[in-house]
Amino acid sequence: MKGYMRFVFASLLASSSASYAQTIDENFFYKMSTQFRGSGMKLDVFNGGPKNNLTKLEPDQNVSGQLWRVSKRADGTFRLSTLFRGPGMCLDVFNGGPRNNQPHLRKCGNFSGQFWKITEDGEGVRLTTLFRGSDICLDIFNGGPNNNQPHLDKCGSFSGQIWTLTKTEKPAGQ
Repeated sequence: MKGYMRFVFASLLASSSASYAQTIDENFFYKMSTQFRGSGMKLDVFNGGPKNNLTKLEPDQNVSGQLWRVSKRADGTFRLSTLFRGPGMCLDVFNGGPRNNQPHLRKCGNFSGQFWKITEDGEGVRLTTLFRGSDICLDIFNGGPNNNQPHLDKCGSFSGQIWTLTKTEKPAGQ
């Protein structure tokens, strides 16, 4: 892909349970997609309406909601934010209610739902939170009113739980 450098995970780490703490380049934004929907669908953010700040897969576009900053924390986990909402809004997970386990952007704070682990799995990675633990993975709804929206679900052999982070040429400092 012209303009993007494919982030190849399999060659970077030998162990399938290893964390990607040492391979994320915090100086650049990333685009995120799943094996299930393919590289043409990227993680984006709803802008307004009843789903404001929730996330969804949308066709790959040159929009700031699809540019994700991946910032390492001292404990090896990461915060995820977008160029669109800025570094003060972090990807978090609802705890209870009708949107239980759905990720959304909210003001960054000391919340374990904002601390993401990125772990190699085959040709991609799995994303989990400290809040829900390593057995609950970021997945994608397939159909229904939340079609193409992510949610945390029990980890399994599902292509919607295998994510690709594609490093862009857009510096994260801009």
